[in-house]
Amino acid sequence: MRFLPWALALVAGTLAGATTCAAFVVRRRLLALVGVAGTLATLLLALAVAVVWKQSGRADTVIASLFITLGALAGGYALASALLPAVTRPRAAHPVLGPVDEGTAIGVVLLADATNDGYAARDVTRDLESYERAEVPLPPYIARPFVYGSERARYRAGDGSPARRAVREIATSLSARLADEGVAGPVEVAFCQGGPSAAEAVTRLAARSGGRIVVARLSVARTHPFDVAAAEVHALDPAGSRIAVEYTEPLWASHAIAVRAAQSAMDAFGDTEIADGVVLVSRGNPWQFDRLFPDAMEQTTFLAQRIRAELIEGGLPAERVRQAWLEWEEPDVPEAVRHLAALGAKHVALLPVDLLFPELATTVDLPMAVERAMAESIVRVAVAQPLADDPAVVGALRRSVIEAARRMPSETAASSL
Repeated sequence: MRFLPWALALVAGTLAGATTCAAFVVRRRLLALVGVAGTLATLLLALAVAVVWKQSGRADTVIASLFITLGALAGGYALASALLPAVTRPRAAHPVLGPVDEGTAIGVVLLADATNDGYAARDVTRDLESYERAEVPLPPYIARPFVYGSERARYRAGDGSPARRAVREIATSLSARLADEGVAGPVEVAFCQGGPSAAEAVTRLAARSGGRIVVARLSVARTHPFDVAAAEVHALDPAGSRIAVEYTEPLWASHAIAVRAAQSAMDAFGDTEIADGVVLVSRGNPWQFDRLFPDAMEQTTFLAQRIRAELIEGGLPAERVRQAWLEWEEPDVPEAVRHLAALGAKHVALLPVDLLFPELATTVDLPMAVERAMAESIVRVAVAQPLADDPAVVGALRRSVIEAARRMPSETAASSL
């Protein structure tokens, strides 16, 4: 019995450390439950130390129990941190292609790399593992719970992500435009991360609309998540004997999008002022990603240069157009704004280049960058909203879907467009 309080201190300290880690990771609605568990573990810990003191009455014994307690706390936190990837790793869905309808209609899937509506630890785990596979240096495991906590705070600051709602609105507009071209039925929505996946959407369409499907990429550039989604679709029917799937090109080459984006930057201040400086903002990636997937960087840069050319043609001096990145790369937004302020700009517009629809990057990250920029420079800064379901975006998607449908092996399907 004399060793029972020591064992209790060890177990309670480990549980208290583990609940501390969990407090950074779980959703906010579970924080109260984690808090209760942590409080109980702490009370057990205090009880164990008190029993040790009562049994021995020696100061050195109590000090030893405190050191054991601190070690158990640290060990429990480290153990929970190391187990995070296994516990929170997303479980991949494996849809199975069933009977394929013999209809002649073209099925359309609008595929987007859009964040979930709310915070989920599995999304952070997925991102961290993608960085790890690309050999991007990451913080040690004991520091990674803070990454989860930061992402949860980001979702809270933005009151959730508007990305998927915006994608569905774009799909509704695209469906209406395609109906005018003879493509009947709604456009299915799919996401690169989380459900419904592209493979799940293709499976549903194949059973309902026939084996001819166009997957429309709602993206400026071809990125790795889109390639992964395409591989999952290919795995449904590796031989291509039951379904024919065509993919649209990303929208980096769209002249209409470049023109509309340039105009939205100039109009970012509304009717009060016209922007006399523009910062073209891209997400940014680690250089390891750019090395492994160069298409994304090249295509985003191409669109940025087209927008820049439109701005210059519209009368903005070339030196008043700068490029910046939200993360990973330099210059960042405040530095680009400082540069324009030094050139005499008074009204600077931030234009998202590779963010076609609103998401946390535009509702949280860019406004924070605006606050820093305005604190460091005497300028007014406004954010041009993503184009989302603007006719330029919907029109570019419509044209790319029609072009992809015409590449289908069946002449009947192509002739209907």
